[in-house]
Amino acid sequence: MNDEIFGTGACGINCLTCGLGASGRCSPCGPGNGDQAAKKLAVQLERLGGFCPILKCASDRQVAFCLRDCDRFPCDHFSGGPYPFSQGFLQMQTRRRQGPPPGGRG
Repeated sequence: MNDEIFGTGACGINCLTCGLGASGRCSPCGPGNGDQAAKKLAVQLERLGGFCPILKCASDRQVAFCLRDCDRFPCDHFSGGPYPFSQGFLQMQTRRRQGPPPGGRG
């Protein structure tokens, strides 16, 4: 699968569906293991004095997309909130990841 899924951040949010991205107020983070993420982290440090903890972790661990590639998902970066996913979504992810795949799917 192509890790350069345009507009999708390491957290799984597609920035192209966000009004901030559409209006040019924000740029996509890209996959955590890509150049786009490294550039976004540099801008965050310069303008905000810090990093998005999810993007920083994905970049440090060279994880493209947390939901798909990280064996620690969902982790404290997500459950500690306040974004990008609800607690219900994270609980569902945890529950489904602990059980066998339905119908023998992998």
